Amino acid sequence: MLNIAVCDDDISDMNDAIRMIDDVMPGFEIEYSIDGYSDADELLRSGTAYHIVLLDVEMGELSGIEAAEEIHRRDRDALIFFVTNHEDYMDEALNKHAFRFWTKPMNRTRLIYAVKSALLEIGGRAEEIAIPLGKETVNIAAREIICVYHQLRKTYIITAKGSIETYAPYRSVADKLTGSYFLSTDRSCIVNLNYVSEYTKGEVICRYNGKTFKAPLSRRRYKGVDAKFKKWSGDMR
Repeated sequence: MLNIAVCDDDISDMNDAIRMIDDVMPGFEIEYSIDGYSDADELLRSGTAYHIVLLDVEMGELSGIEAAEEIHRRDRDALIFFVTNHEDYMDEALNKHAFRFWTKPMNRTRLIYAVKSALLEIGGRAEEIAIPLGKETVNIAAREIICVYHQLRKTYIITAKGSIETYAPYRSVADKLTGSYFLSTDRSCIVNLNYVSEYTKGEVICRYNGKTFKAPLSRRRYKGVDAKFKKWSGDMR
């Protein structure tokens, strides 16, 4: 059962979002429930654990961004979709555990791709990769890997919990990252699309918990990265 919550103090927007979710979910052939809340306090008081939470950014006394902090504190696996009328909040939202950030009105195509990505994320949470560190081996949750790159004979693995350095060949690590959300941006760099906030023709920028990570993007891979990111995010313009 996939549990979904929509929290928006604009009742009309909340109901529109619920109707759109009800419209697209049958295509995934998965049982789901959906609850609507008109303020963030009500959502938090419910005590319900949701897999996906759609949050309006601007709401009453408790904003969506503040609510996301509390939701993440209680359940770090909850996927937060921020929905707002203002793109100005994007940087702040991306630093607050955002899985997606959308401006209103919601887009059906974008929602379909986002739900698909969310289901892949939820399904792949148990996946771990083994990394040799000297005489020891550590297991890292694939979903927590932000990017992996090779530099000066070492392979660097940047994760949500910190950075790891290993002499294991870059390719031996990259080949283990089989999730659909991993994307190679350079011959010696791979990133997790769940952390990508923006990109140019020369670099990909990932953000997590207030920190920024920059990865190289080769010219010959730009079109492929651009196409995959747009498909992954549902931005089909």
